[in-house]
Amino acid sequence: MNKDIKNTVKEVSDKVDDAVDKTKDVAKEAAEKTKDTAEKAKDTAKDTAEKAKDGLKDLKDKAKDHLGDAKDTVEDFAGVAEDEFNRLYGEDGKLESVVNFVRDRPILSVSIAAFIGFIMTKIVKSRCKHCK
Repeated sequence: MNKDIKNTVKEVSDKVDDAVDKTKDVAKEAAEKTKDTAEKAKDTAKDTAEKAKDGLKDLKDKAKDHLGDAKDTVEDFAGVAEDEFNRLYGEDGKLESVVNFVRDRPILSVSIAAFIGFIMTKIVKSRCKHCK
C-alpha cells in the first residue's frame, strides 16, 4: 500500500508540475501577446499623432497661402484705388481741372450748364408721350 500511496503522490506531483508548467507557458504567452498588443497600440497612436501633425501643418500652410493671396489682393486694390483717386482728384486730375475751369470762368461754366440742361429737356420731352 505504501507503494500505491507513493505512486499516487508521485502521479499527483507530476500532474501538478505539468499544470504549473502549462500555467507558466500560458502566462508567458499571454504576456507576450499583451506586449505585442501594447506595441501595436503605441505604433498606431504614434502614426495617428504624426498624421494629425501633418494634417495641421498642411492646414496651416493652406491658411497662410490664402491669407497671403488675400493680402496681395487687398494691396492691389489699394494701389488701384490710390491711382484712381489721384487721377480724379490729384493736382493734374480731371475733377481738379473741371473745378479750376469753373473757378476761372464762372459765367461760361453757368452758360454751358444751362445749354446742356436745355438740350437734355428737349431730348426727354421728345421721348415722353404724355409730356407734349
